[in-house]
Amino acid sequence: MIRATGVWLAALALASAPPALAQASATAPVPATVGTAQQIDFTSTINGKTYRITIAKPYAFPPKGGYPVVYVLDGGAYFGTFAGAARLRSALGAELAPAVIVGISYPSESMLVAQDRRMLDLTHNSPDASRPALGVANKPVETGGANAFYKVIATEIRPRVAAVAPVAQGQDVLFGHSLGGLFVLHTMFEHPEAFRTYLALSPSIWWTGRSVLKDEAAFAAKVKAGQTSPRIFIGVGGEEQPPAVASSAEYRMVDNASELATRLTALKGAAGYKVESKVFDGQSHMSVPWEALNTMLNFALGKGSQLP
Repeated sequence: MIRATGVWLAALALASAPPALAQASATAPVPATVGTAQQIDFTSTINGKTYRITIAKPYAFPPKGGYPVVYVLDGGAYFGTFAGAARLRSALGAELAPAVIVGISYPSESMLVAQDRRMLDLTHNSPDASRPALGVANKPVETGGANAFYKVIATEIRPRVAAVAPVAQGQDVLFGHSLGGLFVLHTMFEHPEAFRTYLALSPSIWWTGRSVLKDEAAFAAKVKAGQTSPRIFIGVGGEEQPPAVASSAEYRMVDNASELATRLTALKGAAGYKVESKVFDGQSHMSVPWEALNTMLNFALGKGSQLP
């Protein structure tokens, strides 16, 4: 009797549920997607690794010359947020220039796989053999693949994006957080002309003894000579640097980011060169991306962000 009553109650609840809910209860769940976004999986001929790119075109019509493109590293974590904010703010509020948002990630849905893969793609060299890089499973992982990953973006991902949306030349934006921020800085120093705007959030400047800064002097010389004039935003969470270990290079997240921003701001560059920075008070390493999102979008796509 109890079993029969339970079955009857369940049937009554299903019958009285809205049609969409009743239908959902009768079908197996499927992976969710960002509305109208397109997804492409491919294997790189450069490093033999598999990638997933997710492309969200804006709701607004393309401007003359095409859309700017925002390339979002760690797309599995940040693509949806960037796409939703950029689309709505450009279409409904006209607060931003309409832009294509591209998330760069990996086909596996495992966070463990993504974390280990990003250790390879986002770092420009490898630690000393006595201190191997450890993945989330506390096992040594591959590192030092940033130069190959840059080529993947430049020669394999960009053409795929251009094939599905009209894109503007010279207006690309590159965003990265943490090790992604390290990759942004490394790419900017090595290939300053590759992107119009660089968004480095909580960059892991500490990596291998702050080795990313070895190319800063050459980059500064190009800026002062008027050979390159990128737009740069560097942000960091105010809670990312524990006071007790502020003297350790590995933990000087706020100081490393702020000091670099100060040096880059002091450079006298050609027209178009611009540097902004911000310490987001009260934000941790993992909370700061959500707090910084609109500030970064304003810098990259807001009024005055594009070349005439």
